[in-house]
Amino acid sequence: MNKKKVMSSIFYGVVLLIGMSSFLWADENPGTLVMETIDRGLAVLKDPSLKGAEKSQERKQRLWKEISPIFNFEEMSKRALGQHWKKRSPEEKKEFVDLFANILKDAYIGKTDTYSGEKIVFVKDKQDDKDYASVQTKIITNTGAVILVEYRMLSNAGKWQIYDVIIEGVSLVNNYRSQFNTILMKSSYKELVQKIKEKSGKETT
Repeated sequence: MNKKKVMSSIFYGVVLLIGMSSFLWADENPGTLVMETIDRGLAVLKDPSLKGAEKSQERKQRLWKEISPIFNFEEMSKRALGQHWKKRSPEEKKEFVDLFANILKDAYIGKTDTYSGEKIVFVKDKQDDKDYASVQTKIITNTGAVILVEYRMLSNAGKWQIYDVIIEGVSLVNNYRSQFNTILMKSSYKELVQKIKEKSGKETT
């Protein structure tokens, strides 16, 4: 599976969860939560008032506002930075969490214009214990291709949030951890942060 396909697949997988924030805190199993909110999520993309190039920024802002509560960005950041996380100061950790959230925003919200009616089908869910669960779904594209998407979820005080997305066996968090480790093998942490800031700045201009 090439990088472009992984990126697009992660976007479609994330899109189905748009609007989920109002349901995430309910006392239901994660699979039910996902399936109950698919229609709400897709409704954002189908909203006639948000169609067109002139509505692009408004649509992206609306999507991000809806999506961001779904993710546990601190947990994702901690796992993505791996062994380097514990070496960071509280201030550095907070900064990195904000940067990582922006990475996801820039990478995936920017693809909203590519949505064209893909179907999402529930496969199964599994709750390993009271704190961890996974929800397996599949995306059926307009060409008939099937893409498997799994959401790894963590319950924090009864609030279910996503800490990783697995696309066709490829972990979003592990993918970023590999990229970060490659940079940190040759550069300092400060240089990694600078590279992230520069990349984010280019993508948002």
